[in-house]
Amino acid sequence: MVRCTKCDKDAVIRINYANLYLCRDHLLEWMTERVRKVAHKYDMFSGSKRIAVAVSGGKDSTSLLHLLKELSTEFGFSLLGVTIDLGISGNNYSSKSVEYAIKNFEMLNVEYRVIDLKKEFGFTIDQAKRRTGRPVCSTCGLTKRYIMEKVAKDEGCDTLATGHNLNDIAQFLLNNYYNGDLLSLARLRPVSPAENGYIKKVKPLFLISEKETMTYAIVKGFPFIYDSCPHTSTVGGQTQDKIRRSIEEIDDKIPGFMISLVENFENKIRPLMEDIPKKTLGKCKICGMPTNNNREICSFCATKIKMSKEIRA
Repeated sequence: MVRCTKCDKDAVIRINYANLYLCRDHLLEWMTERVRKVAHKYDMFSGSKRIAVAVSGGKDSTSLLHLLKELSTEFGFSLLGVTIDLGISGNNYSSKSVEYAIKNFEMLNVEYRVIDLKKEFGFTIDQAKRRTGRPVCSTCGLTKRYIMEKVAKDEGCDTLATGHNLNDIAQFLLNNYYNGDLLSLARLRPVSPAENGYIKKVKPLFLISEKETMTYAIVKGFPFIYDSCPHTSTVGGQTQDKIRRSIEEIDDKIPGFMISLVENFENKIRPLMEDIPKKTLGKCKICGMPTNNNREICSFCATKIKMSKEIRA
């Protein structure tokens, strides 16, 4: 058994890019310090007094919840956990996700809100998959972004934190470079300031790998859902999935590839993209939330209207 670099205990993980083997205790310490350093470097929690944490019940978002709870007193913010019951029935995915999220909220004594998509907005992601005519992951992402933003604002939060990890960001970078989507690349940042009707958004795990959050979740011992969304298997084989697997394979061969890719983009390349024209934003005449390209109705309300017509038909 390999020993921890910092002590004589058995290591539970190797952090390739740092050439470190860490035991359970030093991994927990490492994760907290990583988030603390990222927060200071990118001025992540400046002005944040009440942070809404998007928690799906999975390893990344639940790890984020635990880490922010640990750092909340030091940085001077309170937390509100937000979970959405998306109505994904396969393998009881949504019900289990909500169950695990609530267990963690109550374990940490964190105030929380659970939004039932069907009850609040009249449809489920399962229904949307069959009826919207757009990729299910696209509809799901749109739905989660809208609801998280709305709930955070309604509950008086000034910041929304999401559990996007290093692998997610590296995939997003290369996928949008491949597609030539400079606007999406220009918008990618660890801290998105409050502007144009949106609240501030932060990604505290953006330099922490999926391997690290998985190991953290396991050794920390909190409950989380292991299952992948059942809809993921229906969209497998897409270019972005292949890009993700390729990035992870390269990182195995060149330790630190992903973190260099993301850090170099954020620190050296994205600042050069500030002059890229941004989308013109309007205000949805139905819900009052921001809309892209001055549309009268936001994409979520348009989806909700379409779903309402389809379900009644």
